[in-house]
Amino acid sequence: MNIDIHFWGVTARLAGGDRRRVSLSDAATVADAIELLRNDAALAGELPRCAYAIGADLVSVHHSLSEGDELSVLPPVSGG
Repeated sequence: MNIDIHFWGVTARLAGGDRRRVSLSDAATVADAIELLRNDAALAGELPRCAYAIGADLVSVHHSLSEGDELSVLPPVSGG
């Protein structure tokens, strides 16, 4: 299956853009997508601190993905 990954904040800079399309197995979870992203050395260190969402819903790493999903990678936010 193909999904789109949308990077926000610092992850967009580290990924070299704000979107990426990836191919995963039909039974893939968010954890499988994260594992694929860990192959990108620039992103690998930031991923454990991120939250993940499908649409407007935060999801766990165990969430099953579906064809055409858009997975958002949400880095922690700080500031005042």
